[in-house]
Amino acid sequence: MKSLSTWVIVILLIAAAAGAGYWFGHRGAGATTDSDEGGGGEEKKVKPVATVQVTPIRQGTISEQITAYGSIIAPTSEVQVISVPIEARATKLLVSPGQVVTAGQPLVQVEGSTATKLAYEEAKNALTTAQRDLNLVQQRFQQHLATNAELSTSQAAAQTAQVRLQNLEQNGAGGPRELKAAAAGIVSKIDVQTGQVVAAGGPLIEIAAQNRIMARLGVNPEDVASLKVGQPVILHRISAPDPSPESGTIRVIGQQVDAATHLVNVLVQPPAGSRLLLDDFVSGQITKAAADGLIVPREAVLPGDSNDFEMFTVRNQKAVKHTVRMGIETDQDVQVIADDLKPGELAVIVGNYELEDGMAVQTQEAPPATQPATSQPAETHPATQGAEGKGDRS
Repeated sequence: MKSLSTWVIVILLIAAAAGAGYWFGHRGAGATTDSDEGGGGEEKKVKPVATVQVTPIRQGTISEQITAYGSIIAPTSEVQVISVPIEARATKLLVSPGQVVTAGQPLVQVEGSTATKLAYEEAKNALTTAQRDLNLVQQRFQQHLATNAELSTSQAAAQTAQVRLQNLEQNGAGGPRELKAAAAGIVSKIDVQTGQVVAAGGPLIEIAAQNRIMARLGVNPEDVASLKVGQPVILHRISAPDPSPESGTIRVIGQQVDAATHLVNVLVQPPAGSRLLLDDFVSGQITKAAADGLIVPREAVLPGDSNDFEMFTVRNQKAVKHTVRMGIETDQDVQVIADDLKPGELAVIVGNYELEDGMAVQTQEAPPATQPATSQPAETHPATQGAEGKGDRS
């Protein structure tokens, strides 16, 4: 009996000790948790860090380009039109379109048409009759049977008949005749076919001066004000598999909108020895405006308040907000104007929509840019990155 009582007492003591340990343990843990949430909670709060891509701000030249399309033509004032003043029939063509010809080179053979030949025979008969009448009047005049007036009239009639016949003969009415080029050039157009009858004065062949061909480009009316005579133009052959540019010069700026294309024609003189061909399709690149300044990718600039824009740079691993104005723009780049920007600073181009001024950032270098488009500046020199920019990279 005594032994049983002893065991009961031992069990009760063990249970009491376990309960006390559980109570003190949970109380201590609760106190520790409260302490952590009270005094030290603010210190351990994690601030957001944005990961962004950056690229250095460049100092260089940026230009806005106009791209216009058109073809190679021969201006009307520079074209020889080969024709004859009588109705004629083309018997043989001696050249073909696009052929280069020299001065004096035969171009086409012609002869008088049926109507012209009939007129030629009539002219010969008229001359024969006029000369016979003149002989009779002269005989009568010598016999004092004709007056001076009659003699003068017969002489004039004979002379007129002779001139008319000579004129027809010189123009080819009397037989085949070769028409020749007055000056060297390119056969730009053949207006007749073999055997075709052409009216008097009608065009047969057109010869364009080889060094006078022009590129006729269609330019948007709103861009015409920025052009000037003598301005350089880079010409590309559209049809060439590997087009090599040629540098031309603006010669004429039209002052009328074409009713068919709604564009303004601008004539560009190709360089001497140009390989451009008549009627070939070309494109022309004209610099509308150019400026030296700070250049960033378009992705770096964000819309801001009013007419201003915003962009972010990275300094000491923190985002810095800038208010900027935009200058010349291209398809990929833009000129930014601001007093607090310097060449070589790191401009944020990816992740900038999520930034706030002073936010902590982790930077990544932007991947290398692809080959710039033709609308990009011809020369843009990246500035050497300064010490501050080096410290910003991670």
